[in-house]
Amino acid sequence: MKAPTLAFSLLLALALLAVGQKANAAPAAPALISPPSGASVTTPFTISWTAVSDPSGILGYNWQVSATSSFAKIARQDSTMGATQATVSGLAKGSYFWRVQAVNNDLVQGAWSAARSFSVTGPTPGSISTPSLNQPRGGNSFHPWELFGMSWSSVTGTSKYVLEASKDPTFPANGVVFRWESPSPSTTILITTADMGDYTARVFAVDANGNYSMPSNTISFGISFSAPLPSPPGIGAPVGAVTTTLPVTFRWNHVINPQPSGYEIQISRDSAFGSIEADLPQLNGPEYTVLSLTAGTKFWRIRSFQGMDSETTSAVTAWSQVGSFTIPSTPAAVASISLAHTSPFSGDQETGSVQLTSAAPSGGAAVSLTSSNPSAVPVPASVTVPAGTAFAQFSFQYGQVTTATPVTVTATLGSSSASFSLTLQPPSLKGISVTPSKITGGTTAGGFINLNGLAPAGGATIGLSSDSPLVSQPKFVTVPAGNAGVGFSIPTSTVSAPTTATVTATWQGVAFTAPITLTPQTPPSSLTLDPTTTTGFQGASGTVSLGSTTDTDVQIILSSSNPAVASVPQSVTVPAFAAAASFFVSTTPVSTTTTVTISASGAGVTKTATLTVTAAPPPPLGAPTRLAPVDGSRPAVGSTVTFDWSDVSGASSYQLQVSTSQTFDSTVLDQAVTASQYSTSVLPASHHFGSRASQAAARSWSDLHRRPGTWSGL
Repeated sequence: MKAPTLAFSLLLALALLAVGQKANAAPAAPALISPPSGASVTTPFTISWTAVSDPSGILGYNWQVSATSSFAKIARQDSTMGATQATVSGLAKGSYFWRVQAVNNDLVQGAWSAARSFSVTGPTPGSISTPSLNQPRGGNSFHPWELFGMSWSSVTGTSKYVLEASKDPTFPANGVVFRWESPSPSTTILITTADMGDYTARVFAVDANGNYSMPSNTISFGISFSAPLPSPPGIGAPVGAVTTTLPVTFRWNHVINPQPSGYEIQISRDSAFGSIEADLPQLNGPEYTVLSLTAGTKFWRIRSFQGMDSETTSAVTAWSQVGSFTIPSTPAAVASISLAHTSPFSGDQETGSVQLTSAAPSGGAAVSLTSSNPSAVPVPASVTVPAGTAFAQFSFQYGQVTTATPVTVTATLGSSSASFSLTLQPPSLKGISVTPSKITGGTTAGGFINLNGLAPAGGATIGLSSDSPLVSQPKFVTVPAGNAGVGFSIPTSTVSAPTTATVTATWQGVAFTAPITLTPQTPPSSLTLDPTTTTGFQGASGTVSLGSTTDTDVQIILSSSNPAVASVPQSVTVPAFAAAASFFVSTTPVSTTTTVTISASGAGVTKTATLTVTAAPPPPLGAPTRLAPVDGSRPAVGSTVTFDWSDVSGASSYQLQVSTSQTFDSTVLDQAVTASQYSTSVLPASHHFGSRASQAAARSWSDLHRRPGTWSGL
């Protein structure tokens, strides 16, 4: 299925980005050069205009072609990135007007030039031919969300075709025009519920240079809930009450416009379909294999879903004719065993399956599994097919081999058996990748090695090399045993001009390469942090800005004067055509307020910003546990009473209170102590006591304060 796009989405963002910009001075209108007003041209042809200047520079030019001087409907439009000429193609014979406007680097659009007229008389000799558009497959009326076929004549020298459909037969580029691209002279399209209506369609051939042919003939079609439905699918097999063992493959004829996952099969125990054994929707066809069915005579039918016939219901064909077949009541036997791969690699995970000829009996069927080389292909000893089904899966992991090793796996049930042959391959080098493949010189790229299979015991040591001293990859990298790949760093050097190097990975006589292009550094214009004061848990956001945008990604080198407190990534990437990029500064808790300098560097220019990381307050202390005296104890008046409680981690002192009231409205003893024990002989006859811990924390040399904890129980 080809997803449609809107024609106006092809325009560069030059005009779109200008919306909502501040009122900077607009660039002047270009003067048109060629073709002259009233000229007769053949398509494709070139339009040209004078360059204009602007204090901020010229980012590009927008051009438009219309059949009217008011430009109410645009026939063709596009943009250039600074070039003062463009090729126009895809126009039908007729009279037109054209104009140009400039867009500066502040994204401000200038005035349109004065319009000029011209006439298209036909195609330029030697240009790409025009295809002929056929009627839609299956009629001219379809449901919303129904996929239907479109085709046209083939054109020599075509790189692609572009099919357009619009409710406006003039196909305005500044209106709603759906587009589908296809490398071949046919495609399938759909239109959604929101866009129902009557459409006109046309097609273009496009050459290798992007030049469009003249538009084809047009055809019409409609999208509505009331569109007719095609005939139901025609059944093929099984039919005629044929007797067949499992698995059963159902075959049918496609409807004229088959839909993705659009078929539904029903299998019933009776011809009236009152006892459905299997309902199988969302099938693609035109065949489907059912692995498990009970014994007996079965009936089946099929229908097709064709989009929507209301906002909430599907458009679906009638059911097909009914076919019948019989599954015999015979003991289950092994029909087949299969594995997902015939040439797997050492260490790969594998899934296998066993198919029986009929459903397993009560209690299931235990199928024995054997391997001609158990160390290479260690299949489980057996797999149980559940009762009432005829299919089961099993899994295992391949062992390690050093050479290609043929192995046979056999499934056995009673006197029946089936085998599957495979060749297990040793692990091998699969490839090398470099990310990003284009990077600012002086920053570090990432490399990754991929293996087929998993590395053997001891790992796989991969040799690395480069054809340039500007790329400093390691000489070797080891894929750990049992792993399928490993990453590594690729430091690079600065360059004065774009330079491409090749990194090569070699293992066991097999080599793969990956390119890396180094670009000159760009200086940062500013570095800001938000917030500038943070905690060890909060972190901060950094933003690096450039003096001007570039047409390629730019990496700016980042560093921290104290990465143990505030760490930054090695670099931040400013995307192409962007003026800035952000990064995150990770912070860790500190005991005293710490100042860290964050730096951003490029092309010999370094910008800095200061981040202050404040000390976080310590967590609250827990409550002590009262140990003595025990609740309700009665020491003699005047005797020494020792109060004892549990130590609290982090406490520097304790506060002991004794009261004659459980509410501690007043106290007879309020004592600060450093130990978790205190003795006194001066107490009234009845009292209650509680204690809590305090913690000393230095905010600064002159600011010593206490953080009291929770009171203990009474």
